[in-house]
Amino acid sequence: MTDGVTQQKKSFNDTYSRAENWSYWDSQDPLTQYLLTRRLRIAVDRVMQITQASPADWNVLVLCGGVGGEGSFLANYGFKSVTVSDISETALEACNKRDSRLETQVINAEQLELPNESYDLVLVQDGLHHLPRPVLGFTEMLRVARKAVIVIEPHLGLVANLMGTTWENHGGTVNYVFRWNALLLKQVTQSYILKSPCYIQAIRLWNHNLLMAKVGKILGGKQGAVLSVKSFYFILDWLFGWLGNMMIGIVIKYDTQQ
Repeated sequence: MTDGVTQQKKSFNDTYSRAENWSYWDSQDPLTQYLLTRRLRIAVDRVMQITQASPADWNVLVLCGGVGGEGSFLANYGFKSVTVSDISETALEACNKRDSRLETQVINAEQLELPNESYDLVLVQDGLHHLPRPVLGFTEMLRVARKAVIVIEPHLGLVANLMGTTWENHGGTVNYVFRWNALLLKQVTQSYILKSPCYIQAIRLWNHNLLMAKVGKILGGKQGAVLSVKSFYFILDWLFGWLGNMMIGIVIKYDTQQ
């Protein structure tokens, strides 16, 4: 394990050792849950729509899954089985405690010690940009996925250049916030899988959860705030989606859909 990865593992173990850094995943507040799962629902709904599959027939691997927030969403969605992986043992210990439905596995996302096509769906949310080599993490996802890949990561663009974070610091470990776009997603996918038929889509959208959470609190919280925030996001994505700061990348392998 390289020094950089060792330091990253140490810092994330420290972060996940304190419940206040992840307890929001178990919040009962409807606005908090909406903001946490909005992008996941858009992505998974789209994959299920395209493949015409039932989640009950698919198993899922979540990369950089931390304490299993995304994994819990997928289990609630109805997937057959969900495995949450992360480099941090501390995160996965918390995952096991907070949701017994989830399997866990300590994994370096840049080097998945897993066979080819061992999971139907491989998903990551806000995890690849923590890696020293994000593209390598993505190609590993393509290798391990049997049917589909979902990548939810920052989008390259004007808003990111003007307002986005370039460097993130987690307990002394600094990472570059790698950003994607449709062309990069397509080129990396096609260069890896070559001529194998597949569906590639990059959905660009807005995501500013901290700001929207503040708006929701001003509006009083609860379901009324959820409806208001949904409306704000709908208007942003409808009118200014082409400037969105977030990308949902979807890859579906056509020859394994059946």
